[in-house]
Amino acid sequence: MKDKTANNSYEYHFFNSTIHKISKVEFQSLFFSEADIERTLLEGRFSFAYLREDKLRNIDVYDTQGVRIKSNEFLKRFGIVINSSNLFKTGKYLSRVFRPSKYGSFVDNLDIHMNQNHNGKVTDGISLISLRLAHRLGWKEAQPEMSSQFTLFYKDGLVKGHCVVSDKIEHDVVIYGDDNIKKEITLTNGLNYIALEPVKLGNSLRLDIQSLLNLWEVFEGEKYLQWAFEGIEKFKEDLFNGKLVNWLDNFNEIDNEKYENENWTLRKAIWSKVDFRRYPGLVRAAWTMFRSSILTYAENSKGEPVFRIPVPDGKRAYLRVDLRNHNKDGNFCTTVKRQNVELDKYGNLWLNPNDAYDTLTTLGGADFDDSVGIIPVEDNKAIIYRNPNQYGELVHAKIIYKGVKAEAGHNISGSFPSKYSFVEQMEFKRSVWDNTMLSEWLKKREKLIPTNNIIMDYTIANLIRAYNTIKDNSTNIGYAANGEMARSAIRITQEDYFLKIKNRFIWSLERIIDATVKDGIAADEDMKAVSDMYEYIIENKIPLPKSLFYRLPKKIQDKVCLADKHPLDELLEAVKYFIEEADKEILGSGSVSKGNRVKGKIDNLDIPIIEIGRSNLDNPLFEIGVSLLGYYNKNIAILLDITDKLPTFEKEMKRKEGIDKIQKSFLSKLSKYTIDERCLLAKVFAYQIYKTNRAPHDSILWIRDIDGLHGTANDTIQMLANLELGCQIKNNGSLKRVREKKVEKITTKNIRIWSSDSVSSIKYECASEILIESNKALINGSILNVGEECRISEGVYKIYSVVQAISRSNSRPLKNSLVVYLQN
Repeated sequence: MKDKTANNSYEYHFFNSTIHKISKVEFQSLFFSEADIERTLLEGRFSFAYLREDKLRNIDVYDTQGVRIKSNEFLKRFGIVINSSNLFKTGKYLSRVFRPSKYGSFVDNLDIHMNQNHNGKVTDGISLISLRLAHRLGWKEAQPEMSSQFTLFYKDGLVKGHCVVSDKIEHDVVIYGDDNIKKEITLTNGLNYIALEPVKLGNSLRLDIQSLLNLWEVFEGEKYLQWAFEGIEKFKEDLFNGKLVNWLDNFNEIDNEKYENENWTLRKAIWSKVDFRRYPGLVRAAWTMFRSSILTYAENSKGEPVFRIPVPDGKRAYLRVDLRNHNKDGNFCTTVKRQNVELDKYGNLWLNPNDAYDTLTTLGGADFDDSVGIIPVEDNKAIIYRNPNQYGELVHAKIIYKGVKAEAGHNISGSFPSKYSFVEQMEFKRSVWDNTMLSEWLKKREKLIPTNNIIMDYTIANLIRAYNTIKDNSTNIGYAANGEMARSAIRITQEDYFLKIKNRFIWSLERIIDATVKDGIAADEDMKAVSDMYEYIIENKIPLPKSLFYRLPKKIQDKVCLADKHPLDELLEAVKYFIEEADKEILGSGSVSKGNRVKGKIDNLDIPIIEIGRSNLDNPLFEIGVSLLGYYNKNIAILLDITDKLPTFEKEMKRKEGIDKIQKSFLSKLSKYTIDERCLLAKVFAYQIYKTNRAPHDSILWIRDIDGLHGTANDTIQMLANLELGCQIKNNGSLKRVREKKVEKITTKNIRIWSSDSVSSIKYECASEILIESNKALINGSILNVGEECRISEGVYKIYSVVQAISRSNSRPLKNSLVVYLQN
């Protein structure tokens, strides 16, 4: 079933309508901070419910008669058995099964091989799947050594993690060790469910503020500033050289499904071979897209500092134990040297198995389904880190690139922070390994360490108990992560205090995250350490950066001491300066209508005015187009005026809401026109705008689809293709792009009627008929003259539209004339 909330190429494959005899599935997320969760659970108006990090997820599933399946029937209907002592963790596992994915299916006769020769941490989260299985599931582009998120749900339990595609194994799936099977949930109806979500190499890397602070000791502030400047300059260069594909994944790739469902104007234009550099709206879209990420280098939409600084030649890839050299059963030996890593073109970062444990531990308890940032540095090495991270959670290793282009590495200006050393606050576990008799007795019963885990029934009552146990945990990650940032910021200017804090207040971010997203248990001791650190900072008046102020707990914001000139704040101000200068260079500032326009590059593009203008000379919908353009511009002007004096954040929010409403109303007006008519209207809009100094204000041409209403961007792109300024997209089983001139055809006729007195089209907006007799027109009770140039037989005609006549010489309304468009 299609996921209506996500990209249309994703489906809820588990909820197969044929196999399960269902007609519809609906999901609802209720956030702990916003909804009455207990009331929702007690009322039980859902087919199924489960807990996730900070929300309750409800599912409504309907049978073929449209009747909602009852909650007490859900598990049996879908063959799910739950055998868990932790219903929060169960929710995490079920979410993996239920979520939409790119590829997925129930597979018969699945050959699953359990490989016990490689297990434990060395293969945690990784499996192999055969190339033929990948193709069978619909992943036609799959090749050996490509990777994917991997979900297998079957009689033995749930396997979740990542997989590598193989053309060597003689099985469909190779699972490494029992530890990779979550036995808390099983599928007992004899089916095997598999879902894939391909992953790939990320050729761009941006530093979030947490990583920026934790790596400050390695690179320092000036390097970050240089990276921000280089990132902005490089994008500007590529923007006007037509090289957006360097920044946007798969912008040149096109297939049937993507094209039918695509609602990103810029991508559609590029697919149609429209030169985006010639049209202000497309340049604005490209720049705004990048600018929104540039703005997060400095400030988010609320004016709160958020750094997202680009790392030149940085990559994002996925941790993998080096299992490439494997046999038919998945047994492998490595080709990667110790203390080395290899990055391939598919986004796999291959590790030597003997380095795996230390690497994963250093990276905060990572698994082989985690992504990492890779910063190339001098001496053919790389800095590797995971998100989120704590101080010292990085690996500095020699890197070899396989099919990946990499420039010379960045210089390291500082030193390498070391990971914290602390004693794990684990629950007590009895050691029995010195007692041979007891150890052997336990091993025979497959129970190495006694536990007190009690299997819980999956009931509403137990869900309520689980909710009340973890409902406050969702804020803990942010609380602790922000504490990490405050601590790392102190190191930049107050290293003595930093060392005292580091050694006195110890917590594990990994443990806090696990408590929130995995285990659903409390992390009280860790959270107390964070709170105690804040108290210490306040008591000792340790100055913190202003740019971290909003991240501090509200209850202490009025107590902390803020630094006058912290390097982090200076970095923020410098990056903001780069942003503002680049913004003015590209987009200019002010507006033409107010007379305060300062031109940017967007004002001087090579717009194809002549081609558009010539095609518009005898446009039969000229008057309608001018009228609609005036309607749109008037409403936009009113909105801008009434929001002009609002605070920046509120102004942007109100304008976005207002523009959405105006554009939706405008698209509704256009919905009665045919495709050819809309292309003719797009010509009117384009020429009327581009022939003046208002060319930068061409948003009317690039409106996306809204709530099922066909956007003008489609009309504009089609109009340009008709003029051979882009390509026609032809679909005969496969999509082809062809440059082919096309003349729009319409059958609508129009006549001009006039009076010696002033006439307004408003009076005749609701007129449905017009009578023509003896060169006179009877419309809405008024008798007007028919223009001498009109050739029309006498009779009664149905009216399509009435608009004010427009002068072709100066595009101004003619106060004595109307144009009446007649229905066929």
